[in-house]
Amino acid sequence: MSSSAATGDTAAADCGAAFCASVDDALKNGTPDAVPDENLQRVLSAAVRLYSAKSEDRALAPFGDRPVNATEAVTAVCAIMRAADLNFFDLQMWYRRGERE
Repeated sequence: MSSSAATGDTAAADCGAAFCASVDDALKNGTPDAVPDENLQRVLSAAVRLYSAKSEDRALAPFGDRPVNATEAVTAVCAIMRAADLNFFDLQMWYRRGERE
Protein backbone atom coordinates (compact mmCIF):
# COMPACT_ATOMS: atom_id res chain seq x y z
CA MET A 1 0.00 0.00 0.00
CA SER A 2 1.37 3.39 -0.90
CA SER A 3 1.90 6.12 1.65
CA SER A 4 -0.81 8.29 0.08
CA ALA A 5 -3.30 5.40 0.17
CA ALA A 6 -2.51 4.77 3.83
CA THR A 7 -2.92 8.49 4.55
CA GLY A 8 -6.28 8.47 2.74
CA ASP A 9 -7.42 5.44 4.75
CA THR A 10 -6.44 7.18 7.98
CA ALA A 11 -8.18 10.40 6.97
CA ALA A 12 -11.37 8.50 6.06
CA ALA A 13 -11.28 6.63 9.37
CA ASP A 14 -10.77 9.90 11.25
CA CYS A 15 -13.71 11.52 9.41
CA GLY A 16 -15.89 8.50 10.07
CA ALA A 17 -14.95 8.47 13.75
CA ALA A 18 -15.63 12.22 14.03
CA PHE A 19 -19.06 11.83 12.41
CA CYS A 20 -19.93 8.90 14.71
CA ALA A 21 -18.80 10.89 17.76
CA SER A 22 -20.94 13.86 16.75
CA VAL A 23 -23.94 11.53 16.27
CA ASP A 24 -23.35 9.91 19.67
CA ASP A 25 -23.15 13.33 21.33
CA ALA A 26 -26.27 14.61 19.56
CA LEU A 27 -28.31 11.56 20.55
CA LYS A 28 -27.00 11.54 24.12
CA ASN A 29 -27.92 15.23 24.48
CA GLY A 30 -31.33 14.84 22.82
CA THR A 31 -30.30 17.18 19.98
CA PRO A 32 -30.36 15.13 16.75
CA ASP A 33 -30.64 18.37 14.75
CA ALA A 34 -27.04 19.16 15.79
CA VAL A 35 -26.02 16.90 12.90
CA PRO A 36 -27.01 18.64 9.66
CA ASP A 37 -29.46 16.69 7.48
CA GLU A 38 -27.15 17.06 4.48
CA ASN A 39 -24.29 15.39 6.35
CA LEU A 40 -26.52 12.52 7.44
CA GLN A 41 -27.84 12.04 3.90
CA ARG A 42 -24.35 11.98 2.37
CA VAL A 43 -23.02 9.52 4.94
CA LEU A 44 -26.09 7.26 4.77
CA SER A 45 -26.02 7.19 0.97
CA ALA A 46 -22.30 6.42 0.89
CA ALA A 47 -22.63 3.75 3.60
CA VAL A 48 -25.50 2.01 1.79
CA ARG A 49 -23.64 2.01 -1.52
CA LEU A 50 -20.45 0.69 0.08
CA TYR A 51 -22.29 -1.94 2.12
CA SER A 52 -24.03 -3.16 -1.03
CA ALA A 53 -20.74 -3.44 -2.91
CA LYS A 54 -18.90 -5.18 -0.06
CA SER A 55 -21.68 -7.64 0.73
CA GLU A 56 -22.23 -8.63 -2.90
CA ASP A 57 -20.06 -11.75 -2.64
CA ARG A 58 -19.61 -12.27 1.10
CA ALA A 59 -21.54 -12.15 4.34
CA LEU A 60 -20.98 -8.87 6.15
CA ALA A 61 -22.72 -7.93 9.40
CA PRO A 62 -24.19 -4.45 8.86
CA PHE A 63 -23.65 -3.02 12.33
CA GLY A 64 -20.58 -4.62 13.88
CA ASP A 65 -20.29 -3.81 17.56
CA ARG A 66 -22.78 -0.89 17.40
CA PRO A 67 -26.16 -2.54 16.72
CA VAL A 68 -29.36 -0.59 16.22
CA ASN A 69 -32.67 -1.45 17.85
CA ALA A 70 -35.75 -2.68 15.98
CA THR A 71 -37.39 0.75 15.83
CA GLU A 72 -34.25 2.39 14.45
CA ALA A 73 -33.81 -0.38 11.87
CA VAL A 74 -37.43 -0.31 10.66
CA THR A 75 -37.48 3.49 10.50
CA ALA A 76 -34.41 3.50 8.26
CA VAL A 77 -35.54 0.52 6.17
CA CYS A 78 -38.93 2.10 5.45
CA ALA A 79 -37.36 5.44 4.48
CA ILE A 80 -34.84 3.71 2.22
CA MET A 81 -37.61 1.65 0.60
CA ARG A 82 -39.68 4.77 -0.10
CA ALA A 83 -36.65 6.62 -1.50
CA ALA A 84 -35.80 3.67 -3.78
CA ASP A 85 -39.47 3.23 -4.78
CA LEU A 86 -39.56 -0.33 -3.42
CA ASN A 87 -42.51 -2.18 -1.94
CA PHE A 88 -42.70 -5.20 0.36
CA PHE A 89 -43.04 -7.59 -2.58
CA ASP A 90 -39.75 -6.27 -3.99
CA LEU A 91 -38.17 -6.62 -0.57
CA GLN A 92 -39.37 -10.21 -0.20
CA MET A 93 -37.70 -11.21 -3.48
CA TRP A 94 -34.38 -9.72 -2.35
CA TYR A 95 -34.68 -10.98 1.23
CA ARG A 96 -34.55 -14.62 0.11
CA ARG A 97 -31.65 -13.96 -2.26
CA GLY A 98 -28.98 -14.31 0.44
CA GLU A 99 -30.32 -17.67 1.62
CA ARG A 100 -29.90 -19.29 -1.81
CA GLU A 101 -26.41 -18.06 -2.51
